[in-house]
Amino acid sequence: MDNIVWQKTSIGAQEWSHEFTAIAPNGIDVGRIYRIDGGPLKGRWRWIFLLGHSQFRQGIMSGDRASKQRAAIQVRKIYERYLETPGCAGGGRSRIPLRKQPNQIRAV
Repeated sequence: MDNIVWQKTSIGAQEWSHEFTAIAPNGIDVGRIYRIDGGPLKGRWRWIFLLGHSQFRQGIMSGDRASKQRAAIQVRKIYERYLETPGCAGGGRSRIPLRKQPNQIRAV
């Protein structure tokens, strides 16, 4: 299974301390996690899977978990399912284009 790596999400020069982007070995962003800072879910971690189309995206593509690690695991599980799903069914088998790796990668 291809491993994904995590990098802190940044917008311009500002780096968010509780938001991370999952990146596939080919450099494609596959998901995000971030800590919810307000409301009834305050302190939980939101996860979002970014890839797929058609039938594949009819499943659950986002949610929340009690910890950062559990949210990261959920993104990884969906990514694994995505890689196993044929492109004709909305998955990524033989569909992911190549893109240059980002320079700064940090672990979650």
